[in-house]
Amino acid sequence: MKKIVTFALLLISFLGLPVSGMSGEVLQQISEKKDIRGMYERAVDFFTRKMPGEIERRRNNSVKYIDFIKTIFGEKGIPDEMVYIPFIESGFSPVSVGAGDTAGLWQFMKCTAVRYGLRIDAYVDERKDPIKSTYAAAEYLRDLHSIFGEWDIVLAAYNAGEGKIRRIIAKNNADEARLPDVINRYIARLLAVFTIAEEPEKYGFAPDETTQTDPVTYKEITTMARITLGKIARLYGTTVIVIKDLNPALIGDATPPYHYVIRVPVNY
Repeated sequence: MKKIVTFALLLISFLGLPVSGMSGEVLQQISEKKDIRGMYERAVDFFTRKMPGEIERRRNNSVKYIDFIKTIFGEKGIPDEMVYIPFIESGFSPVSVGAGDTAGLWQFMKCTAVRYGLRIDAYVDERKDPIKSTYAAAEYLRDLHSIFGEWDIVLAAYNAGEGKIRRIIAKNNADEARLPDVINRYIARLLAVFTIAEEPEKYGFAPDETTQTDPVTYKEITTMARITLGKIARLYGTTVIVIKDLNPALIGDATPPYHYVIRVPVNY
């Protein structure tokens, strides 16, 4: 059976799923920690006064993705604050490539991506698939929480790596690890972004409804062999640009030479 879905809302069957119910609670707890409090307040001030244009650009980029990320994270019990990790990591660009060969919305390294079921080969890099990579990110964050137990430590591990945080905790030999300032700044910036994004007008930004875009409705098809995106575009009355926008994991201008599910628009 063919699935027809709206890109900005993910799957229709997700509507009505319970969300995490923790919006703001984690922010409140972490931002009150001594090592974070001052950095968090400075980050809010810096973002609103020194780089409002960049914040607005990233907010606009987030429109296509934020709703389905919240839905997936709510399903997995991940706090709402975590949905803004791509704001810091990639600027909400699924094709972003960072230092150390990280890629995608969530800036996964290859080893982590493969561990969580994302395919990377000569034809696709599923770190750049916004839906698949978000599921992987949710599983990864949930696993980190099962290891470290506190969401600020989870963010530290996401930013710096599990191994480094384990060594810091072992070195401190204490229940509450003292994190380096560079990691605390990362946490503070993420919390500042969440604060601004949840109440943009309070900080001088346009309300969310002014950044909404028309969603692209698509259906999923399975290709059986290598086929050019140009041919697919002609078959579905669209363009290669639209096909690539819906399938940013594809490398090159053709599908893989094996069975692979891609998205094609239905409102063209």
